[in-house]
Parts: sequence; structure tokens; C-alpha cells
Amino acid sequence: MTAINLKVAHSMRMNKLVLLDSAFGKALKKRRQFRNLTQETISLECGLSRSYISELELGKKDPSLFTIFKLAQALKIKPSVLLDEVEHSLE
Repeated sequence: MTAINLKVAHSMRMNKLVLLDSAFGKALKKRRQFRNLTQETISLECGLSRSYISELELGKKDPSLFTIFKLAQALKIKPSVLLDEVEHSLE
């Protein structure tokens, strides 16, 4: 593979990650608002900072698997439900 092809491939992977982060953020925000929770409330329940919740919702951060489970617990849903919403929004 040439250097240009490698850069294009890397750029394509990065675009997919940005889309994934954005989709997760939208799903998180939708679920949080559905439960009438503020970012502050969910952050306290999860033990995460409010600014981190904001960055997740804006698609600026990647949540770890542990974080996804903590968020789902605070939202009173299974992690798979949250991830299913992300998957469907990417289709």
C-alpha cells in the first residue's frame, strides 16, 4: 500500500469513528432526556463528571465498555438497548 492509500484508509476509519461517537452521543442524550435526567444527575449516578457526559453526548469522547454499562444502569436500561439504538442509527 502506498503512503497515500494508507492516509486515505486511516481517514476513512477516523470518519467511521466520528460517526459512531456521534451516534452514541445522540442515543445517550435521547435516553437521558426521556428519563428527565440532567447531565448533572446522571453524572452523579455514574460517578462521572458532568463535562464528560457532555463530551459523550457531543460525540467528542469514546466511552469504555465499563462506562457504557454504568450509563445504562443509571438510565435503567440494558447496555444492549443503548448499543442497539446506536447500531440502528448507523444503518
